Amino acid sequence: MKECIFCQIAEKKEKAYIVYEDEKNIAFLDIYPITIGHTLVIPKKHIIFHTDLEPEDAGPFYRAVYLVSKKLQKAFQPEYISLLIRGTRVPHLHCHLIPKIKDKDNIFDKILDLHHFLQVRIKTNLEEKDFEEIQKRIRES
Repeated sequence: MKECIFCQIAEKKEKAYIVYEDEKNIAFLDIYPITIGHTLVIPKKHIIFHTDLEPEDAGPFYRAVYLVSKKLQKAFQPEYISLLIRGTRVPHLHCHLIPKIKDKDNIFDKILDLHHFLQVRIKTNLEEKDFEEIQKRIRES
């Protein structure tokens, strides 16, 4: 897609700090990093949502996510790597890989800490029958 910045990066028409590339995917540093090593993995093909991946593209995409995660582990020895898939600000599937660097705070982890804080304090109004219905709906879909 001509106007998509990620397509332009995949086609090497736009500058990016590429850390990994294979036949179907490319990974590059986020230019607005949450933390050191914050990397985006994208398919070279213009796809908006991960549910739009064809089966033959899904495996290679998630393999690229895994391989880049291993590279980040080796490069930075993070405590862990958060994975976030989103496609809203730039409508092209992208997986954020966000290393948690020891002794360095980042906004993503602060938000997730707040989420957990609220999650355990704000009780759900769902009952067992609701969970069972949700479970059945997902299994049967």
